[in-house]
Amino acid sequence: MSLSVIPVKSEQETRAFLDLPFAVHAANPLWVPPLVSRERALLTPGLHPFWKSATRELFLALREGRAVGRIAAIVDGKYNEYAAEKCGAFGFFECEDDAEAAHALLDTARNWLASAGMTFLRGPLNPSANYTCGMLVDGFDKPPVVMMPWNPEYYPILLESWRLRKEQDLFAWLIERKTITRPDWLDAEIARLKAEGRFARRASSKSTLEEDIRLMLDIYRQAWADNWGFSPLSGDEAEELVRELNPVLNPDFFVLFFHDGEAAAGMVALPDMNPLLKRLNGRPGISAPWHWLRTRGQIRSGYRIMLFGIRPEFRLLGLPLLLLDYMFEKARENPYFQWVEGSWLLEDNVAVNDLLEDFSGTISKRYRIYRREIRP
Repeated sequence: MSLSVIPVKSEQETRAFLDLPFAVHAANPLWVPPLVSRERALLTPGLHPFWKSATRELFLALREGRAVGRIAAIVDGKYNEYAAEKCGAFGFFECEDDAEAAHALLDTARNWLASAGMTFLRGPLNPSANYTCGMLVDGFDKPPVVMMPWNPEYYPILLESWRLRKEQDLFAWLIERKTITRPDWLDAEIARLKAEGRFARRASSKSTLEEDIRLMLDIYRQAWADNWGFSPLSGDEAEELVRELNPVLNPDFFVLFFHDGEAAAGMVALPDMNPLLKRLNGRPGISAPWHWLRTRGQIRSGYRIMLFGIRPEFRLLGLPLLLLDYMFEKARENPYFQWVEGSWLLEDNVAVNDLLEDFSGTISKRYRIYRREIRP
């Protein structure tokens, strides 16, 4: 059967690109459909601020005219300037279990990135490490949490058969209410830090939520400045994230710590909205409020720690212990709370990985960022 790869240009092709994951994954009970309107906006230059400093091309793989795979080739100018690299990203990859189609898509993305002057390929980034990224390589039997990817087991096989190789692994840590324990030395250290009173803490509130998110993003930018794969969000991207998070955040699970009035650290845990997203099946309609009511209990029971940061000048002063202690203090007070996932953590972030293990965490999923050099 003939195979072709085409650039996405028309509205019909755009709809095929957006609809493809539904065809590939619809039968799998673990897959969570994205909101199609949000995915469309995220992929559209002029609608999403990411593209003010980035370019992309979307491609579809067709067999006898039927879409069987898709990919985006992305040049993130802001990241490349920040990191002094010539990184070409691939993302939004979806494909049937068809090695020929997957390889053709990757070939096409590589060639487009080579023509743009990039020297290596990295992904999946959808569209960067500040958004959904990585490919699931362990934990296929567990449902994803909000804003984390899920893919079937054959996806890594497709990528690795094209000679993509691991560049970095990302961990998802699971901490469950029923198994939370802490060693005595940890309780003693937390008690000592609280007695010192060096830091004041403040939970967010409905009235301060938007400004607190902006403050948290500034802490995150400074805390992660030297980490692998990081580049700061632009001001417009930060405002877009504020608009997205504001309606769904539970202020009780958003805390900031201050030193002499200066914000020193913060942590945001987002309610897991995936049970609702699964019911909406990508397209909210008039039944959305009913689906919300049906899934409200599940949403309240699980959280994802998605932002965690400490300004460099306040590191090594015990703030990670205070941040996590606050989280579990609120968890004990919340009758609905059952679990929290910390995701994602770089595999080489040894200090935080060890700390989550001390708080009874276990690695529940592993995601991978791949790389391949682009040779002339």
